[in-house]
Amino acid sequence: MLYRDRAGIGRYVWELQRAIAHSDVDCARLVELLLDPRDREHSCAAIRAKRVAVPARHVLENAVLSVRLQGYNVVHFPDHALPAVVGVPSVVTVHDVSFLTCPHAYDTRSLEFYQAAMKQLRRAAHVITVSGHVRNLLLERRLAIPDRVSVIPEGPATMPDAIGDSVPAAVPYALMVGTVQPRKNHVRAATAWLQTKTASEMLLLVVGESGYRGGEIIRTIRRLDPNVRIRFLGRVSDSSLARLYAHATVLLQPSLDEGFGLPVLEAMGAGVPCVVSDIGALREIAGNAAIFVDPQDTDALASSVDQAVGNRQLQGELRDAGRKQASQYSWSRAAEDTLAVYERFA
Repeated sequence: MLYRDRAGIGRYVWELQRAIAHSDVDCARLVELLLDPRDREHSCAAIRAKRVAVPARHVLENAVLSVRLQGYNVVHFPDHALPAVVGVPSVVTVHDVSFLTCPHAYDTRSLEFYQAAMKQLRRAAHVITVSGHVRNLLLERRLAIPDRVSVIPEGPATMPDAIGDSVPAAVPYALMVGTVQPRKNHVRAATAWLQTKTASEMLLLVVGESGYRGGEIIRTIRRLDPNVRIRFLGRVSDSSLARLYAHATVLLQPSLDEGFGLPVLEAMGAGVPCVVSDIGALREIAGNAAIFVDPQDTDALASSVDQAVGNRQLQGELRDAGRKQASQYSWSRAAEDTLAVYERFA
């Protein structure tokens, strides 16, 4: 999945394999990463990597995997789905169930894929969810067996060099980070931003690739914003993202649904005050270290941003609380807990 999705699930796979490589396990002998045959960007994986003959979700994937996976003790599928024919114990990671709670945010093909994937979860030897919120949603819908589900949260991205960059930004800015698609609520966030006092003083920088209906969303926002106070940066490198976090005044994350909320965790770790949706996963991840707001309420979004920017004492409190909250999460802990799941079936 690294080739198809280099943001959320791609980040999960890449950071997890890197943390596994730094664990006490003999990774060269015991753990292997299977890559898309077209993928050249991730040939520098920290653990042993081999290519599969067909891409993920290809029409021939099931036939190829039924042969390719023979000989493994356990196989980990990091993208919700358990292929139809897998002859070894399987671990599946479910990152969110937004395709059930926000179906309008997906194209028909993706929606059908994820809905079908959910029907296969009970076949898995074990399911990993990245938050208690996602685990609860799966169990409420009877999509998984309770004693086969573990919560293993993600960690902040590995960006050590740029986080320490102390060069001030030329222009003050706020950040939004995430794929441009309906679930991330960009249009309502932009509408709220343009109502703020803050918008006259700084920019809103939007980081993330254009996803489903992304072009439509960007065009809508540009019509709302003739003075170009909102700028789309697209996908950026890890080092650039680290620098953006390091100098941001505030992070705005008004998603309609999240399974985890990695940008919030990364921003808190960098000492950035966060204004985030008052929804289950973000409440869980951010604890008491963010300003929570109804993502449907543009007036509340606008006033929350102005509050975060205009109140210096609150900024300091949020920075301290955010760093403390983020320190509870790490990829090394995620790798340790994931390896413990593998060992149960290997």
